[in-house]
This record gives sequence, C-alpha cells and structure tokens, in this order.
Amino acid sequence: MHDDLLRRLRDLGVVKGVRELKTLPARRRVAIEDLVDGRFHATSHGQCFVAEEIYPLDHLHSNLPLSSFLELAPQVIAQIARDDALASLNLRRACFLDTETTGLSGGSGTMAFMVGLGYFSEDSFRLQQYFLRDPGDEPAMIESLAELLHKFEALISFNGRGFDVPIIENRFILARVPPPTTGMPHLDLLLPARRLWRYRLPSRALGAIEREVLGVLREQDDVPGGVIPWLYRDYLRTGDAREMQRVLYHNAVDILSLVTLAARLCRVYADPWNEPSLNGAEFYGLARWYEAEGALDDAEQAYRAAIAAPLAPDLRPKALRDLAYFLKRADRRAEAFAYWQQLALETTDDVLAHIELAKYFEWRVDNLSLAADWTRAALARVERWPRGERRTVTLVELRHRLARLERKPGIDSVDPKCYDNKTSEVSRERLCR
Repeated sequence: MHDDLLRRLRDLGVVKGVRELKTLPARRRVAIEDLVDGRFHATSHGQCFVAEEIYPLDHLHSNLPLSSFLELAPQVIAQIARDDALASLNLRRACFLDTETTGLSGGSGTMAFMVGLGYFSEDSFRLQQYFLRDPGDEPAMIESLAELLHKFEALISFNGRGFDVPIIENRFILARVPPPTTGMPHLDLLLPARRLWRYRLPSRALGAIEREVLGVLREQDDVPGGVIPWLYRDYLRTGDAREMQRVLYHNAVDILSLVTLAARLCRVYADPWNEPSLNGAEFYGLARWYEAEGALDDAEQAYRAAIAAPLAPDLRPKALRDLAYFLKRADRRAEAFAYWQQLALETTDDVLAHIELAKYFEWRVDNLSLAADWTRAALARVERWPRGERRTVTLVELRHRLARLERKPGIDSVDPKCYDNKTSEVSRERLCR
C-alpha cells in the first residue's frame, strides 16, 4: 500500500528534488552533466555542478570584442556607477554577475538555482555557471560561490543591485554564511542604460538593448526569461535537464552582453563625439545625463548635437526647451532667446515659449509692447485648448500678466492688422521681428 501511494505521487509529480526520481523511467531522466561541459566542485557540504566555458579575448559579442572592456578607464566606470571606489579598479578583478531564479519577485522564498559569473584571466574570459541539480545542493553552491567571489574587487550586473545581489545575499544569510558581496563596489548597468536610451528605445530591458544597440541576435536555443522559473520546476519534477541547457545558454549570453554593454556605455559617456552611430535621441539622453552629473560643458554640446540631428516630432520640442532652460540657468538669456523663439514657432499646443519670450522682452529688453504681444499670442492659443483645469488656470495667469503689462506706461497699442480675432493669434512677423 505504501509503495503504491509513492508510485501514484510520483506519477503526479509530487517528489522531493531530482534525487528521488530513481524509479522513474530512464528515458525521462537526462542529467545536466551529460549535456554541457562542466565539473563537480567538491565542498564540505557536498558537490556543486559548475558549467565552464572559456572565450578568447578577441571574441566578438556584438561589434565589440570582449577585450574592449579592458581598454576602459576605471575613472569612467566610477563616474557612471557614481562610486569613487571604482576609480582604482583593476579591470581584471571585476566580476560579471547574472542569476536565474525560482521566481521573479525576489524575497527570502526565491532561490537562485543558477549563478553565472564571468571574469577575465590572463589571456581569456572565463564563464562559470553554478547550477543546482537539486535544491539540497544549495549549501555546496554557497560555499563554492564564497570561495570565488572573495577574489574580486567589484561586481558588474544589469539590475543586480535591486534583484540578483539581494537574492544571493539572502541565501547566504539563511545559510549563516557572511555574504562576500556586502560592501563590494557595484556597477549596475540598468540605470546608465535607461539614461542613455530612454528616448531611443521603448524598452530598456537587456534583451531589447542587445537587439537594437549591440546587434546581438540570440539563437533558437534561447528561452524567454519569464518562463525560466517554470522550466526549472519542471526539471525538478521530471529530472530532464534538456531545457536547462537552454537556460544555461540564456544566462551565458546575458553575461557576455554585460561585458560589451559596459564597454559601449563607458565609451559613449567618455567620448560621444567620436561615436558616429549615435543619433539625436541618444544625444538628448546623454545631454540630460551629463547635466544631472554636473558636466555642464558636455551637456551643452550634447544638447546642440541633439538639435542638429533628426529628432522625432515629440522629442525636438523637449530638446529645444531643455537647451533654452539650460542657457537661462547659466544667465545666457540672449542665447536662450533664439531657442525660445524657435520653440514658439514649432509648437502648436503649448505656450511655455511664449511666456518665456514675454518675460525676456519685459525684463531684459524693456520692450513692453512685444512682451504684451507674446502674452496675447499665448492667450489666443490657450483659448483654443479643450475646456478643463489646465486651460482655466493658464488663462487666469496670462490675463493677469497682460493686465499688469497694459497698466505700465509706454506700451504700444495693438495694431488690428496684427491681431486677427478669427485666428486669435498675433502675427508671427511682428512677434519675431
């Protein structure tokens, strides 16, 4: 009776790890070590399986060799990571990290069943993937990871700060082992990638950046990241590791992409003017990034490069606006004037430029007539907006501004020929003279 119940439970997939599958048909069990090159790393807690692969330094991943990372200046890495500790980093002691987990939400209940580590040796790039053949092997994996991670000075990941590293550290803490990653300098490429490609790419996921920027095309062996936790659960149920071979491929490409993505980001940040592939949207993202970091000369140059390049219709007004504000904050208002004027001519649904021009003529040029004209032009435009709070509030502010201007002495009256009630717009010829 007991044996019959166990058999029925196994048929339903109720098992404890792969070790309990000895009675299943042999054709359904395919061990991971029979599919990929690797070894068993012996520890005081048993063995952990480690898949290994070695790449030459000139291996091309996208249009860059892996060695391109070694050509970077550590100071640039420190700048984009916002971590001064990376300024003296030995690049050969950086560890590229990516995990595959039993869930995507994190938390103490999530286990990293695969931890991929990539790093440079003397004449190659080594990739080691620690794989849990069974959840019971986790203490051996933790001991193995601790031995290797202690050798590195920094981590490089994509969203590792918010996902991979906390999961690994939770598992170390649960195993009562001090996490070797605690306090280790960390370059998380997610935030820099978002800053640079926010206005070019609708998605800044690693897979999207691979396709659209790095030009990496994954093979059919790849598997979508969202189904990986389910594939591992299925592996534990059946003992068939063939799908895990695809997960290993997915993890390996992720790590190789971290290397060339880090190289690409640092090269663009350090010297975008010699990157002919950059487009207007990337220059705009770079300009905002530079400005946020206080690199104001580079920010101005990037803003001007963005405006000079083709930009999407919704992006060009933002670039004109931000450059005008940039110059205004630098008290270069006469230079900002040209961009406010261009913005006023190119936009049809906003009056920000009109208001800035009215301020400029009132307070900087002392031409109250033109200040009033730009205010009237803004009023005419706002009156055509759909009814709502935005329209109401803006009309009140503009009418108050115009009333204040018209009370000042020396203001010209409006020539009826310049103001057409039918179109409710002051002629551009007068406003832009």
